[in-house]
Amino acid sequence: MIFGKCPHCKATLSKPKVEAVTITQGDGATWKGVNYLCPACNAVLGVSVDPIALKDELVKEMRGLLGR
Repeated sequence: MIFGKCPHCKATLSKPKVEAVTITQGDGATWKGVNYLCPACNAVLGVSVDPIALKDELVKEMRGLLGR
C-alpha cells in the first residue's frame, strides 16, 4: 500500500486520527463535521462534513416526508 505523508512532520499516514467538530457557515448554519489529524503531531490534514451524521439526517428527513 502507498501512504501519504504529513505535510507538517513528514510522518507516514497509515491511520489518521478523526475528531468531531462543528462546521459553521457565515449565516450561522451549522453541520456536524470531522477533522482528519496526523497521528504523530496532530496537524489538521483536512476537514469534512461527517458522512455518517449526514446520512442520519437525510434518513430522518425522508422518514418525516414519508410520514413514518
